Amino acid sequence: MTDDEVEIERVRLSNLAKTLDPGTFRLLDRVGVEPGMHVLEVGAGTGSVSAWLAERVGGDGRVMSTDIDLRFHAEMPPNVIVRQHDAARDRLPPEHFHLIHARAVIQHIPEREAVMARLVDALCPGGAVVIEDGAMAEFASQTLPEPLGSIHRIVATGSGQQWRDHQAGVRILGWMRELGLEDLDARGSVRIMRPHEASGEWWFLALERAVPRLVEAGAVPESDAATALEQMRAPGFAMLGPTSIATIGRKPAFTVSEGQP
Repeated sequence: MTDDEVEIERVRLSNLAKTLDPGTFRLLDRVGVEPGMHVLEVGAGTGSVSAWLAERVGGDGRVMSTDIDLRFHAEMPPNVIVRQHDAARDRLPPEHFHLIHARAVIQHIPEREAVMARLVDALCPGGAVVIEDGAMAEFASQTLPEPLGSIHRIVATGSGQQWRDHQAGVRILGWMRELGLEDLDARGSVRIMRPHEASGEWWFLALERAVPRLVEAGAVPESDAATALEQMRAPGFAMLGPTSIATIGRKPAFTVSEGQP
């Protein structure tokens, strides 16, 4: 990324955090975050969730805040360990964390099922994993004015990124079940997106960054690109955000040995 692109991505991630953090905090409070816990935040982005978790676990607890790219990660309190980490390849300590959380991460990792298994291996017995991810099909197919609709669908479905699973949020419950997690639960939500508000700017900034590349590749005429950028920031414009599915599972506290009742 150029310096300008880095700054745009910083603003975009900040808007995404402002939009999603309140719901994430309510969810994690419901699951249970207690003093002294060891917690893993995967794909921490700006680190806003890690900082919140640090307050909950207190001085006797630890938060490991990881991302493959730490350029956007804020300074953290002393009980947060910040690590550059590739979830698909880098190891995690086995049975170490009482709680693991990842938001808008799994869909972007080609080895997503293997990563889910790694996260479960890193959970203490009785520990919980909370995965928030999207169901993008409805988001991509909603009715929008043209040419914005066509450009939106190209970016929302990850065209050119064949490894991306834009329906990962729908599949995570099944993966958790196959991995032997218990107390399975899920919550879904959808938000309205508006221009010049955090709820929409996280996506509109992504479209702004993608449009010149689509024009350069010949996928979108330059005139359509200019019109679409005007449409998405027109006064009164609103659209539906992605359906976010938060899936929760807990590792069995005890394993019955073979041959025992």
